[in-house]
Amino acid sequence: MAGKVRHLLNRDGRYFARLVVPKKLRRHLDDKTELRTPLGPDYKNALRLLPGAVAELQHKIAQAERKVMPKTISDAVARYPLRHTEIAALHYRT
Repeated sequence: MAGKVRHLLNRDGRYFARLVVPKKLRRHLDDKTELRTPLGPDYKNALRLLPGAVAELQHKIAQAERKVMPKTISDAVARYPLRHTEIAALHYRT
């Protein structure tokens, strides 16, 4: 038997993509504790739409995380890959 599908929420026959917002980022996302995106009433269609919806929600969280993060690259690990100029700068500093 298969387990629960991660980030999929069923409320009264309607499916949603759902992600919890970390506490330190809530003030940057209108004090929301979770982000939801409606996926519709059909389970198979909801499963098809889920990865894209989760990616969009993760992107919103990442943008809020960038607002909170320190401004220098060396002070924090970024969620997104570095640009080639940033990689070169880090390489030549060490």
